[in-house]
Amino acid sequence: MLAPIVSGIASGLYARSIGSRGHMLLTAASWLISIALLIPGATIALRGNVVIDPLWAIVPGVGVFSLFLDSIGAILALTIAIVSLLIALYSLPYMEHRFEEMKAGEKSWGVYYMLYQLFTAGMLGAVLAGNGVLFYLFLELTLIPSALLIVLYGYGDRIRVGLIYLVWTHVGALLFLLGLFLVGIYDYYVPGSGYVTGVGAGRLLPLALIVVGLGMKSALAGLHIWLPYAHAEAPTPVSALLSPLLIGLGGYAMLRVGIGFFPDVWQRISIILFIWAVATMLYGGFLVLAQRDVKRLFAYSSVSQMGYMMLGLAVANPLGEAGAMLHYVAHALGKAILFGVAGVLIAGLGTRRLDDLGGLLSRMPYTAAVSLLGFMLLSGLPPTLGLWSEVYLVFGFADWAMGYGPGVFVLLAVATAAAMTLTAIYSFLAFKNMFLGGPGPSTEKASEDKVRGLLAPLVILGVLGIALFLAVGVLAGPMLDTMHVVYG
Repeated sequence: MLAPIVSGIASGLYARSIGSRGHMLLTAASWLISIALLIPGATIALRGNVVIDPLWAIVPGVGVFSLFLDSIGAILALTIAIVSLLIALYSLPYMEHRFEEMKAGEKSWGVYYMLYQLFTAGMLGAVLAGNGVLFYLFLELTLIPSALLIVLYGYGDRIRVGLIYLVWTHVGALLFLLGLFLVGIYDYYVPGSGYVTGVGAGRLLPLALIVVGLGMKSALAGLHIWLPYAHAEAPTPVSALLSPLLIGLGGYAMLRVGIGFFPDVWQRISIILFIWAVATMLYGGFLVLAQRDVKRLFAYSSVSQMGYMMLGLAVANPLGEAGAMLHYVAHALGKAILFGVAGVLIAGLGTRRLDDLGGLLSRMPYTAAVSLLGFMLLSGLPPTLGLWSEVYLVFGFADWAMGYGPGVFVLLAVATAAAMTLTAIYSFLAFKNMFLGGPGPSTEKASEDKVRGLLAPLVILGVLGIALFLAVGVLAGPMLDTMHVVYG
């Protein structure tokens, strides 16, 4: 985690003495170091062990500030590091275009990459944290840089949008912290002792505050107001991080603290959480169908996708929980691809309106191919990891719903199937409107010649989504074991 932070500070301190390519190379090198250091620990964690950072401290009244990797955290940490690396590469050609759009006389590459690194390093720290207060501090580390990235480099009324994003997500984090305070115990993993679970048994109010606070961070239906503004108007590389990586951390924390601390209360309200999850999937999906702006379309898709994670958490059995964490990875890869494609359209065609597109398949075949992979990851189609995340979610749902009897099971199954089918419908309608059919006003000038630098990182993300489809057992097996032992 220190590598990207040091790199970001160096970019800020030497903003003018390092060229744009130098800042990008420094950022990429830091993430390569981070990945290289994560892999040995992740390998051990995926064998069923827990890896503890030797640097930890007891903080009086707050617990133990420690970093750890288990089979759950290892998968998410590697996802954050890999996507952050590839979007850093994507940022160079895209932000060059954005600076030209803004008519920026002085291109602030150092500031951009400094904020980028602090934002992404904060997400990595949140996944590694073994203490709720430390998790909160890392979330705050993500908040200020990401809000500044929107304000400095975003689109539209970016100052207002940055303020909306800052207020909503900060309030969510504070509600989470307040819920922890009412419990009075903040550690969910303690070096030398292990996992901490069941400490909030029978207490509804702290759990309600935690779920609502994390629901704001995850943009679940009713608490999602900030997301379409922030994700649509952020600079596109930042959208590719906000949407798939940051908001999913709310679901990750619900597993560690919500299910972990309050297993009995969580089971009692699981039907309410399930209804909220399906409502989020349907609400976000129907709003996708109404959008004519590509980035806003993908933003509402993120609302729907967070419903998938919440569904797996609501049923609170190992299969559902594993499906939720696998969906974090599938969504991270798929949505980073799709927001990246939105950037290709903006840089290559000068538009993000669906009505300007159409018939792009013949003129932008590589863009179309990588877009298709992105939509397949979201829709759960083979050969992508999204298929497996949905399989585990469906199996987890079925195991849970059968406890309500055959009549209720059928009703809940129909609702779940409808929500999942809606994702496939909106995904392929969007693909059709962008790449098939008759040519739109911008099609004639379409070409991939000047956007190849943007496409290369997206192709790697797509290949990774296919590779994980083939190697899902490496991820799912150890994670299921952890879920059974700790959160089952």
